[in-house]
Amino acid sequence: MASAVLLAVAAVVFSASAGCAAQNQRTVLRVIPYPDIPGDFDTMLAIVETGFEAQHPDIDLVLVRADVSDVYDLGYLAKVLTADTGRDGVHIVESDTIMMGDLALAGILRPQTFSMTDWHPLIVQATTVNGVRYGVPHWLCGNFLITRDAQLAGSQGVEDMYRRIREIKPQGPWLAGNYAGNSYLVLYYTQAWGENRPGTDDLQPAITGAIDSGAVGTLSVATALCDENGANPCVDGTYYNDFSPIFERTVRGEYAALQGFSESMWYMAQYGAISKEWYVSPLPVGRVNRNVLLGDAYIARKDMDTATAAAAEKFYAFMMQDATYRDIIFSGGSRGGVPVPRYLAPARLGIFDLPELQADIYYRRILAAMTSPGGTNYPNLYVPENRDRIYEQVMPYLNGTMPVLPRRGIMQHEGVRRQISQ
Repeated sequence: MASAVLLAVAAVVFSASAGCAAQNQRTVLRVIPYPDIPGDFDTMLAIVETGFEAQHPDIDLVLVRADVSDVYDLGYLAKVLTADTGRDGVHIVESDTIMMGDLALAGILRPQTFSMTDWHPLIVQATTVNGVRYGVPHWLCGNFLITRDAQLAGSQGVEDMYRRIREIKPQGPWLAGNYAGNSYLVLYYTQAWGENRPGTDDLQPAITGAIDSGAVGTLSVATALCDENGANPCVDGTYYNDFSPIFERTVRGEYAALQGFSESMWYMAQYGAISKEWYVSPLPVGRVNRNVLLGDAYIARKDMDTATAAAAEKFYAFMMQDATYRDIIFSGGSRGGVPVPRYLAPARLGIFDLPELQADIYYRRILAAMTSPGGTNYPNLYVPENRDRIYEQVMPYLNGTMPVLPRRGIMQHEGVRRQISQ
């Protein structure tokens, strides 16, 4: 009798131990999400982690936080994608496409096979290096002219914008923005270079070649529209660490327009902007208007084992689901009790067909701007190593006082998000 009891207890202990062992065998997947999106960041993290693990209980998704400056630091990205994943390393980073190529050439990244049929074709190009795709596109990004005036949104090239904006608003300042960061300035300069060559799809020479006086010239026409009382806050660094005045002053009408990303509308809404009143078009900083696109994409370390690689494929699939996109976009918070979409632009064009996005005219205008004819993508090679050079050579020709050292960083809205939420 005693031996039977002992056997029963042993069976229970063995069963419990086996259950714990099975639980401990969950595949761990460590991911760094892109850290700078509008709205509540913790809510987004919870949506992703909880939703994914509900569908895949055999995978332990660990979302690792990083600073905005980290994901624009090539050394940091190389470190986390090669370090021991039991310590500081990760399996996947959501990165800006302009940072991707150098990591691919270094042999750090895993070529991607996961695919979606409705990705914007330009973001597919932006995630491809020497014929091999290394990124899983998530969000789209582009430099836009955002204004209440439909006539201004129809500007064709920077000279036409300069004329129209001064007719609409005779007294300056006219166009708000930030050119002071080295990554920002590279984007605007490259866009000017490409808009001055509308028949050229390869913008790589803008990054690696000598500074082009024509691109600097048309870009300086745009920067001059921020002149105010003998100074230029868009160039001299006034707005570098705090975009709040750009959004607030534009909503109040002190500027006729701002240059920004699609998600700028989330920040503008915090100051009372009503999205349906605003128009979006590619930013004219050259002779023509041209959508020059980049975005955020998932890149993965090369040395994943079979189980982790399979978990990564499941993660990509989850992030591409309609419901995941919808939940992230509409979880950014509210103003006055009214929900405000994050106004991020999905890499999947099919997401724009969801009823919630179709009902928002600003989202329809984002799609039109993102898919306008003649578009191309920003280069994804040799950008990090050329940012300071381009900044130092272009900045002296713009309107304002050049900061002593290059100001690093891009998409630095994170501080604004925190400031608004307090």
